[in-house]
Amino acid sequence: MKKIIFFSLLMLSQSILADWVLEKDQSVLNFITTKNASKTEVQSFDIMQGSIKQSLATLTVDLSSVDTGIDIRDERLRELFFNVAKFPQATVSLKIDAADIKAIKLGYSQEMSLDAVINLHGVKQTVPVVVQVIKLKEGKLLVFSKQPLIVNLSKFNLLAGLNKLREIAKLQNINMAVPVTFSLLFMKK
Repeated sequence: MKKIIFFSLLMLSQSILADWVLEKDQSVLNFITTKNASKTEVQSFDIMQGSIKQSLATLTVDLSSVDTGIDIRDERLRELFFNVAKFPQATVSLKIDAADIKAIKLGYSQEMSLDAVINLHGVKQTVPVVVQVIKLKEGKLLVFSKQPLIVNLSKFNLLAGLNKLREIAKLQNINMAVPVTFSLLFMKK
């Protein structure tokens, strides 16, 4: 009897602490820019990887994979704004209670207010994020932004690069507050 109880507890703890891996082809990370106070555009990143292990969710974004739909703009963002030669990646990490994920019933969702630690351009900042987590079918978890995450570029030492972009494109201004949205699909390993 003790073996059965121990085995049951072991299986339960393994399912609660199961590792999840990001399905890159079914996930998206967008950021929205506004220039000259009236032109708003949506950009994205093509390459990222992520996981949820025990109670830590991580996302690593390859900044050289920025995709605006315009090659010269992508090049300028990589070189002048993100400085990918020195800062090739951005990372985000969040602590998530594994029991909260386990408690979501199949086909249902749960809103979670979390603190995201963003490491961008050599600077770490903690920002609040509200996500919706949906347990789709066994082994699939969809995590998406319920509200846009606002990234203030001045807090990440990105204003010099922003000003270079503004000067080259001959713009009056580019908004320093950048809304970020995401839809991330994770598969249980």
